[in-house]
Amino acid sequence: MSTIWDVAKLAGVSKSTVSRVINNGSCSPEAKKAVLDAIEKLNYQPSYFAKNIRTQKSMSIALVIPDISNLFYTELFKTVQEVAYAHQYMVILCDTQHNSDYEIKYVKQLINRKVDGLIYGTYKMDAKTQSFFVSLSESLPIVFIDYAYKRYENISIVATEGYQSTSEAVKFLYDKGRRHIAYINFSRDVEVTQLRYQGYIKGLEDCGLAYSSNVVYFPSSRKKMDGISIGYHGARKLLSRNQKIDAIMTAADQIAIGVNKYLKEQKIRIPDDISLVGFDNNAICEIIEPTLTTIAQPINSIGTTAMQILINKIKGIDNPEQRIFMKGNLIQRNST
Repeated sequence: MSTIWDVAKLAGVSKSTVSRVINNGSCSPEAKKAVLDAIEKLNYQPSYFAKNIRTQKSMSIALVIPDISNLFYTELFKTVQEVAYAHQYMVILCDTQHNSDYEIKYVKQLINRKVDGLIYGTYKMDAKTQSFFVSLSESLPIVFIDYAYKRYENISIVATEGYQSTSEAVKFLYDKGRRHIAYINFSRDVEVTQLRYQGYIKGLEDCGLAYSSNVVYFPSSRKKMDGISIGYHGARKLLSRNQKIDAIMTAADQIAIGVNKYLKEQKIRIPDDISLVGFDNNAICEIIEPTLTTIAQPINSIGTTAMQILINKIKGIDNPEQRIFMKGNLIQRNST
């Protein structure tokens, strides 16, 4: 394996000149070309360990998420990683499994490993976790990606608004003649989807439809279920209560997939008997049958924007905390 001394010898320059080229320092165009040619010829790989000691930067960031099985986060990771790679950063993916204690423990370990910054997403927002991450953002570059953190002024946040878009989706179903619109959410302690649920209630009100808890399903927080299981069991529970349901809205596409599975097993036609609407617009929406109508989060824009803001924060570019809220847009497909 070639060393920096080998590069310097082949290029006919000093070791310090090679170091300046690697770290984008100043040197003559001729010396820079000689060094770069030598690096290519020798296939030299700079030591990031040595560079990290010198710069106090690890060139790594962490994406902290609550559930890797949720395809929203899988697609978000892909986008974050692409932007990070273009800037020579490595992304550490941390799945905290809906556990607030895990979130704090993970991040403390990441700090010990000198991670340069975080993109942070969560399901639950207990007081202890909120205090920890908001306080940490004063000393470590962090970008939050959950709309529920909007209440905090002095943080950087990139997130999708879910209230208005969900309300508009209820009106869309109403205009299609649906009058018994059900809703399936994550458990009540998953705060980040509660505004979507509130948007559902507002949509019913705007359409002159009465709200009924009989057509709303929240799984117990004591029983851990993935989104697909929530959708499947939620649909079964709701239809056992109310046979008039003619549309089901969900807080996430993952839940809608579970609903789809249950309705098919029961020979209930989608959308003839029951229309189905998700939230996120994951890639699978165009794969399942029927294709899923959903409220699209601009996942690529969220990931790209969050990563660009984080890089600027890490580099110390003098910008105020950025607060970017994107609108969800209804994408109509065959499930409605």
